[in-house]
Amino acid sequence: MVATRVFRWTDGELTEERTVEQPDLAVHAVDSWLVVDGQAVGVEQHRRRFAESTGLVTATHDLGVFLNAALKAVPSTGRWFPRVEAVGIEGQTVLRLHVRPAPDELTTVTLATAPRDPRTSPDTKGPDLVALGTLRTELDVGEAVILDNGVVAEGAWSSIVWWKNDTLHVVDPSVPRLPSVTESIIRKHASFIGAPVIPARVRPDELDGAEVWVLSALHGIRVATEWRDGPALHSEPGRVNYWRQQYRNQRQVISGV
Repeated sequence: MVATRVFRWTDGELTEERTVEQPDLAVHAVDSWLVVDGQAVGVEQHRRRFAESTGLVTATHDLGVFLNAALKAVPSTGRWFPRVEAVGIEGQTVLRLHVRPAPDELTTVTLATAPRDPRTSPDTKGPDLVALGTLRTELDVGEAVILDNGVVAEGAWSSIVWWKNDTLHVVDPSVPRLPSVTESIIRKHASFIGAPVIPARVRPDELDGAEVWVLSALHGIRVATEWRDGPALHSEPGRVNYWRQQYRNQRQVISGV
């Protein structure tokens, strides 16, 4: 298997790091996207989200130049899941790129309700990733569903949407959660074809009979086949195939690749 390579942004260049990873780094912001043979979905949106997440911590860096270099550093053939990050190292904020081989795409997932909400920065991807990943491991499921005051907020590493009565429902904007690039792509296509999209605040038990989708940049759309100790889920034959293809149709050649 191809190993992950890690690069640090130093003096306007990406320099490969040879040292062992430091697990206790302070992570300020992270973003990732799937690259398939030099093409990706929503790269500009991922760039904007990362830039907004880093905020003032990267004021001394030329973020745009770093992101351009990061995009060009990803191989133009094969499946890759690059990660850009702003981390604290020895009192300084450092920009890094992980060039990682992407795992196989998954199309289904098992859910469980998380027993707690460990998020400290719900609107920023990065600071809570480890804590959220720990929930998935503890529950031994594909995705842990985070609740906010009893209502569905998001998956540990994903966005949650659902279908009821042929209507796409999304989490109400009043619920704290990470802005999802993948969800925004799905919602944009729904608007394009005139499909209704309803924001809602919903408890897990209210999703009984719904078709629940788990969205992420890595896997696109996964259909939830089971919610352990939760609602009984339903899946409409053929529906996801159309939406999954429309999502893949959004792949574009990455500039500079």
